[in-house]
Amino acid sequence: MGQIIEVKTTKLNKTVIFDLNRSVSGQEGMNFSNISEASLVPDVSGQLALKLFQEINDIDCIFIQSNIVTVNFRRNIGNDTAKIEDTLKNFFIFYKENSN
Repeated sequence: MGQIIEVKTTKLNKTVIFDLNRSVSGQEGMNFSNISEASLVPDVSGQLALKLFQEINDIDCIFIQSNIVTVNFRRNIGNDTAKIEDTLKNFFIFYKENSN
């Protein structure tokens, strides 16, 4: 149940910008510096930031504004964005299909 989000990725050294095909926050934008900050925000952008901090290592901070998610890393991650893209794509999927 839910719908997969389409993601366009732009990499700039330690910063990766994800352009989503739907909004996940308001126009004002929100910055999250750590998992504690993300856990205090109950809306969609806070929950998305929390999930990214929980699943991805080396995140320095996350900025979410409308349909743009900007992730700054502590190190240059190169082309290793598949796990982040997968997390973003499946963020609105609540029940995955059983492979049985």
